[in-house]
Amino acid sequence: MESMEKKAVAVIADCSHDHRFLQHQLASVSSQVLAFNDVSSFENTGEQVNAVVILHRRSTAAQYPKIPKKIGVNRMVVLSDCNNEQTVVKALESGAHHFILLNESDAIIQARLKASLRHHTLQAQRELCVEPFTFNLERRTVMLDGKVLNLSPKEYEFAYYLFSNRHRVVVNAELMTSVWSLPSSMDARRIDTAACRVRKKMELHRNETGWCLKRLRRVGYELQWQGEKRRDGAPGIAISTPEITAAQLGLSQNSALKNSVKSQAACSNKPDNKHHGSTIQTHKKQAASNDANRADTTRNVESA
Repeated sequence: MESMEKKAVAVIADCSHDHRFLQHQLASVSSQVLAFNDVSSFENTGEQVNAVVILHRRSTAAQYPKIPKKIGVNRMVVLSDCNNEQTVVKALESGAHHFILLNESDAIIQARLKASLRHHTLQAQRELCVEPFTFNLERRTVMLDGKVLNLSPKEYEFAYYLFSNRHRVVVNAELMTSVWSLPSSMDARRIDTAACRVRKKMELHRNETGWCLKRLRRVGYELQWQGEKRRDGAPGIAISTPEITAAQLGLSQNSALKNSVKSQAACSNKPDNKHHGSTIQTHKKQAASNDANRADTTRNVESA
């Protein structure tokens, strides 16, 4: 597998001071750092880079950091001194994979950069094929029946993550951190919006594709195969598919065990209606028999 050091990292900043700052921060990550003054100059270059780091400051004219659209870049990272929620969300939805604040120490910034540029999630293969869809990891496109679907960068990441984990439930907290790079506690409505658009564009509610995107209220999402047979034998990336656990649903194993024991106890304590009715009839017959015996005894005494 190709390491990060074998390809350059591009840095985009307005001034030479910020260029030197980024080169210093990236010294332990990449041996080659290419500096650009703006996004346009980077997009027009023929240089092949593995990652792009963009430095954005509130003092600049642009309210939001501009994200390049160049094909073949595995990582887009934004460093900014603006912690406004709208700025962070806009950058991530425009294609950035990570958003790092500049108000942290150099050691923390270097650690965050190293972690964000790490190749632990990249695969040797460049396509994920799940019939009838083909995900091109380099071009970041999805094809259906030979046609490229019109997905935004974040919709592509959302769809790719779901199909990479298509054999299990993907919870909202996982999607928030892995796809949106946001804290798991943030409002999950952006996930529902993306799911609605992806479901429509990829036809994940019709029989033509065989796949259906199901929303599990307050839990997450699951892709379900509804075709005649599973067709997972298509070439593509091998994905591990762990089962969802009680902890992922916000339940501890002890809690799940206690609920199971309570359920069994309730079932064992529940009376058998048929047996209960038979017992009542027996008691009634016994009482009637006792009354008859007492009446016979009284008549015998009187006659005597």
